[in-house]
Amino acid sequence: MISLHLALTNLKRKHSGALSFAIIVMIAVCFFNMIISTGEVKSAFESQGKKLNGTDYYLLFSPNMYHEEFSAFLEAKEHVTGVNAEDIIKFNGEYYSPGTNPSTTYMFIQNINTERSISKIDIMKPQENKSGIYLPVAFQELGYTTGSSFILRDSTEQEYTYEILGFCNVSEFGAVSNLSQIRIAATADVFQDLASNFGTNTLLNFTVDDKDALPYIESQFTDYTSAYNSSTQCIEQAASRTDFSAVFTLFASIISSIIAAFSGIIFMVALIMAIYRIKSGIDENLTAIGTLKSLGYTSRQIALSYVFEYISISFISSIAGTILSYAGTPFYHKMLILTTGVRINTTVHISLDIIIILITTFIIALAAYLSTSRVKKLPVAVILRGGLLSHNIKRNEVELEHAKGSINHILSFKHLLMFKRQNISTCLIITIISFTLCFGFILFEYFGIKDSFVKNILDSELTDANVTLDSHGDMKYVSDIISRNEHVRKIIRTGLEGVTINNTSYNARIIDNFQNLETIKIAKGSFPVNDNEIAVTAHVASLLHKSIGDVITVNSIGIKADYIITGITTSTMSYNTYFSEEGYKRIYAAYTPLTIYAYLDKDYTYEEFADFIFSKFGYTQSELLSGNTSWNTYDNYSVIKHIIDTKMIKLKQNYNIDSMEYALNIDGNTVLSGGTSAYPIKEVSSNASMLSGYLAIFKLAFGLLAVFILIITLIIIAVVLSIMVKQTVNNKKLEFGILKSLGFTTRDLRKQLIFSLMPSVAVGAFLGSVIAYGAALPFVRKLFSLAGWFSFQYELPSILTLIAAALIVTIFTYTVSYLLTAKIKGISIYELIEN
Repeated sequence: MISLHLALTNLKRKHSGALSFAIIVMIAVCFFNMIISTGEVKSAFESQGKKLNGTDYYLLFSPNMYHEEFSAFLEAKEHVTGVNAEDIIKFNGEYYSPGTNPSTTYMFIQNINTERSISKIDIMKPQENKSGIYLPVAFQELGYTTGSSFILRDSTEQEYTYEILGFCNVSEFGAVSNLSQIRIAATADVFQDLASNFGTNTLLNFTVDDKDALPYIESQFTDYTSAYNSSTQCIEQAASRTDFSAVFTLFASIISSIIAAFSGIIFMVALIMAIYRIKSGIDENLTAIGTLKSLGYTSRQIALSYVFEYISISFISSIAGTILSYAGTPFYHKMLILTTGVRINTTVHISLDIIIILITTFIIALAAYLSTSRVKKLPVAVILRGGLLSHNIKRNEVELEHAKGSINHILSFKHLLMFKRQNISTCLIITIISFTLCFGFILFEYFGIKDSFVKNILDSELTDANVTLDSHGDMKYVSDIISRNEHVRKIIRTGLEGVTINNTSYNARIIDNFQNLETIKIAKGSFPVNDNEIAVTAHVASLLHKSIGDVITVNSIGIKADYIITGITTSTMSYNTYFSEEGYKRIYAAYTPLTIYAYLDKDYTYEEFADFIFSKFGYTQSELLSGNTSWNTYDNYSVIKHIIDTKMIKLKQNYNIDSMEYALNIDGNTVLSGGTSAYPIKEVSSNASMLSGYLAIFKLAFGLLAVFILIITLIIIAVVLSIMVKQTVNNKKLEFGILKSLGFTTRDLRKQLIFSLMPSVAVGAFLGSVIAYGAALPFVRKLFSLAGWFSFQYELPSILTLIAAALIVTIFTYTVSYLLTAKIKGISIYELIEN
């Protein structure tokens, strides 16, 4: 009780310092408690998957490439527990609501009236006999409301407007802030309307009772469907639940790891501050401690008074931090909904909260107890002499009579040498804070400013323009015309096929000239040169447990060939493999490239390139289907030709017809003729502009994170300095009064105090930035390895980032310190004389 009474007395006497310390502890506990809910993200995602019978594997077939025999093939397989096939609409373009900015999307549109046993759609408030669409619940967090308009805009700027009837829960693809597609549900009439414009694809889902059997089942199914259709391009997309769940939870994992580390760093600052305050408090109150000992108080009682003081502060602030975390968690969960598509309810973890509060209190109490060792060591006589064990006077390092320069600078340097504990504590705290700030800036540079992170995940070549040819298009003719354009720097002919390796399906990217690639980078080795060579992504290499020089057997529609791995690309996620044209023809002799990557001059826009394509080849098939074309409405034949051409292209794409031709004869004369061969270009697009929408999401998220870290860091600096500067002013009040009597002004004294503090601040600021500079990349690599992705490649962050963080910390510290030293102005010489 005696120790507790002393502790309460100390708290009343130094309530401002206790409040500042409590704020730091409260922030640390608040952040740590907030990420407790993050551990539920993956379980919440899987729980919703079980509730709606989410798919274990999905395959998206090209138009008219699905056959009923495919479902029967899967149903006959051991371990397959369910199969579901349905027609969906695949939409590429933008979506928005009036008053919002358009967002780039790749979307699956499903018919709400379709019966499905896998990946069900849970409509929250269905509306009968109304026409419109239902959006995933994540759209609610973006401000979309029931009854408002939802607008789809395709690549040709054609818009389709529908009413939002409500919202729904989906087992996957419900997020709006990641690199995957979005699922929305439409009423039957809306579905038919969109299908008439965009056609349909078949989405095949199946579930298994043994996840280990999934790769073998999938590879057998891929071989079967490719052989059945005599094509390796019958499946446009395929992914397992393991793959897309990792995508949906990746962003949440990154953010939670950063916040967890941030809360740990703040807690370290709290511990250093506790140790500093206790040791400085003992030095400041040696006379009082000696008096208490002489009155019969034991060293243990006095030491425990400090411990109880910090137990009280940490316990109360931990409770406040826990309460604050529940207030802030809904905002944090809002971000998680956008990235995972799953609504996470805020739950109270009373037992866990109590454990966190007790652990926090115990660690701080232990640090406080260890910091009071000096109270036990010094006898009363020594304490009453100011802690001097002997009268051995150390050499004066700064002799004022012989020193040169400004007297303020000389006294500042003298104080710097005298107050070593304060300077060491300041340097440690500023190092930690600078490390945190610089690390936040580096993460913003990694994921916000630069796009290497997204490139590594997607493993896509970002080009100014992509030209996709129809199957009957003459690749050599088209590529020669594009190459002759003086504003086109270079082109690449490429194709995407499917192959299987070790009973697992992979993508085969065929490139005619690897030297022209700009985005896709080789981490080790080189791209294929000979026809028996192959390159793979880092993700594929880790799955196959292969490296450069190893031989793998590749299968395509039953034809197998061995290839030597010559290179590994930087991608941490994709399932891509890379072949030369001659190399891939060893397993698929009928291969023909259908895509041209065009790299344009900087002053030559995508729109100008699209106009060039129109001038050479006329309208593309996508432009014709969109209706965004013009023709001579006064010429009946021109009107008829436009109608027929549009119908043909629509039939060709919706039913995967190779080609169609027509002729209109009147009295033996051909007055009108044409066919699909008149439209050799399916589409002209820019994947760089498509990716910019996704990059905007990352830039916004990590930009906000960097601002958040900056604000919290500056708050902590202000709180720490308020403790240190106030304590220093109080300790040196008598000295400052004497200096004032000698003619020093308040401004001089403030300068002396600040200049004595700034060297340790500057050293800590730059030391923390240097440590962050070296630790950021290993941290990111470790983060990705925990997610199952290895060989993450990234260049070192910019030196400017390091310098900026250090300068912000240093300048802010100087400014706050100068404001806090205003207390010196209130020191009165006469008041000190009276006291």
